[in-house]
This record gives sequence, C-alpha cells and structure tokens, in this order.
Amino acid sequence: MAPSLFDDHGYQDVPNREVHSTDLSAADDRTLRMATPRVDASLLDALVRFQESFLAHAGSDLSAEALATAHRQAQDASGLDAKTLEQGVSLLRAFGGRRWTARKLDDKLRQLESQPASPQTDELRTRLRGELVKQERATDALARRYGEDTLALLKAHEARLVDLHTRMTGLFSQG
Repeated sequence: MAPSLFDDHGYQDVPNREVHSTDLSAADDRTLRMATPRVDASLLDALVRFQESFLAHAGSDLSAEALATAHRQAQDASGLDAKTLEQGVSLLRAFGGRRWTARKLDDKLRQLESQPASPQTDELRTRLRGELVKQERATDALARRYGEDTLALLKAHEARLVDLHTRMTGLFSQG
C-alpha cells in the first residue's frame, strides 16, 4: 500500500505543542517550517551583510531606481538567491519587530516604575506588563515556524538585529 499523502516521513524537528489549543495561528507553523531553509550562523551572516550593504548603498536617495540598485548590490554582497534572501529577511523583520516592540515596552515600564503609585500608573503598568508578555510569547512562537535553534541564534545576536531593524524601518519610513 502506498504511504499516505499526508505522511511527513518522520519530520519532527518542530513538535506540535498546540494539540489542545484554539490558537489557529499555530496550525500551519509546522508545514511552513518544512518550507523554510534552516538559518545557521553563515546564513545569518549573509542576511546581515545584505541589510548592512543595502543601508550603505541606499543612502539618502529614496527613488525607486536607487532602492532597486541598492537592493541588487546588497543581494550580490550577500551571495544569496532571491528566494532565500526574501525568506531570511522576512524572518529578520518578524524577529526584529517583536524585539524592538518588547524593548520599547520595557523602557516605558521602567519609566513608570520610577513614578509614584497612582491608580492611573498602576493600570498602565499592568497593561504594559500584559503587552510585554504578549510580545515575549510572540517571539517564542517564532520557534514553531523557524525552529528552536534559529530562535536561539537570533536571540544571541539580538542587539545587532534590532539595530538593523530600526535602521531599515527608519529608511523605509522616510519615503
């Protein structure tokens, strides 16, 4: 008898931890994980090289032609094909965005901790803590899609990745 069309051939690097959950966002993570290249240190270096090169070549000229040229030059510098590059940059955007947001929430929470207690500040602290927990969960959920090793690698380089994310976002928000 032929194997099932849905057989994953023992692919278990991202176990389904959401068995009894109603979290529908986790439903496709395992499938998407199988379609995404593994991110190791050399791929991460190439993705960082792309972003740094793009920022260096883009400069202050935000015309479509200048951005296209900067993208082409940065892709050449990274040595990555278009598909791998886009999948990797997508991961960096997701991780960088979550970590940037978590840092901003944490900064705001620290500012509030130095203020005297009042019903307003207590409520705001509670809301900020709740949002910070959500951001941490969302960051951890990236492991379902990209793998535990990838998330650990990204966390090890968090400061640099958040800096690049901030600079890339700043560049694109000018136009």
